[in-house]
Amino acid sequence: MNKALQLLMLASGPIDLKINVAIRGHGVNKTRAIIILLVVALLGVGLTAGQLPRLDKKLDPATQNYRAQAKLPDLPEAYVSTSPVDLKDGLKVGSLDLPGAEQAVKALVADDKKGKYSNLDSLLLWKDGKLLFEMYNRRGRIDSPHFAMSITKTLTSVTLARAIQCGLLSMKDLDKPVISFMPEIDKTKIQPGVETITLRDALNMKSGLRFGDARAAWKYQKGYPRQKYFQKLFEITAPITPASKTFKYTGTDPSMIMMIIDIKAPGTVQEFIAKELTAKFGAAPYCWDTQGCGIPKCGAGSNFTSRALLKIGTAIIQGGKFNGQQLLSAEYVKLIMDTKKGAGYFYYFHNRNKVFADKTKIDFISGIGAGGQYMATFPDLNIVLVATAHSKKAIGLSLQAALEHLIPLFHAKVK
Repeated sequence: MNKALQLLMLASGPIDLKINVAIRGHGVNKTRAIIILLVVALLGVGLTAGQLPRLDKKLDPATQNYRAQAKLPDLPEAYVSTSPVDLKDGLKVGSLDLPGAEQAVKALVADDKKGKYSNLDSLLLWKDGKLLFEMYNRRGRIDSPHFAMSITKTLTSVTLARAIQCGLLSMKDLDKPVISFMPEIDKTKIQPGVETITLRDALNMKSGLRFGDARAAWKYQKGYPRQKYFQKLFEITAPITPASKTFKYTGTDPSMIMMIIDIKAPGTVQEFIAKELTAKFGAAPYCWDTQGCGIPKCGAGSNFTSRALLKIGTAIIQGGKFNGQQLLSAEYVKLIMDTKKGAGYFYYFHNRNKVFADKTKIDFISGIGAGGQYMATFPDLNIVLVATAHSKKAIGLSLQAALEHLIPLFHAKVK
């Protein structure tokens, strides 16, 4: 009987939120609970609203990039669970059963249905080791990658953290010149000052690379593979000076980091990501597009499931550990999570804070992507939040959904 129930839940998800609540709240014994659920399943009652939203079996999730996702039909209705299904995917699950949670979730769903948060696709919340809330709507699917946009930059940083943990690079390497890791660069042809660009400069968007042609970084990709591409960029940039090494948000700086990992890793960086990052986190299926120069896209171009992003986020908030295993360099993650840096963009993570009506402030450190993509950590609350959307409005609407309805449930407990 227990095995049958387990198979049922894995296949269909929570049959109905009200049934689950009733079983927990009114002392129904385990055998009767199983019978109720199985009878409901056999009769086909209430399954539609509660089924886990999955990608059509005719579609390959590994090909679900930005363009493919635009063709997905919207879900007929939102899937919402305050007791997420245990898929045995490396995420432990629990229940969002705090006082006021039921009202907060109802209000969230109502606001989302009205379009308040634009095209919200998913919203997941993890706290203290467990996934407590999971919501999918519109293009959201539990088993299909969603475009991450500039969280791709964040994931490039995570890839570096994994490379350091694997011994391919060290923390001391962060202050070494980028070109010292690129043996094919002809230093006699590069512009003055390029030799001063360190990995840390690139990780803080302060390489100082400046091009007269705004499309230069894109224009020269196809004809110049891997290091030849950077040779070209180093030749056509304006000279690098202390004045030019100021913050400029770009995809070129993270591409230099990805190129260095490609050089240091056995095989290609794509193989390293598959073996040492996505496999370790159980983050498949995923789809990560390739630049014309041959390395993965770094400004945008990665696509991951919401649960995969959540797993990576939990490792960030837990000092690089995932399910007890040190997957990311603890020293590197400490740099990311240092809130003393103040507000800004460091190591491809945004340092921000939320000020509530009572004037209290909570810091959060996030990967953020256009269209409403978030992989946010709240260190003071030990919360990780993932939101995906395809919004053409304000980028923060998907985060706002959680800040208005979910985060206050926990913020009230620590005030």
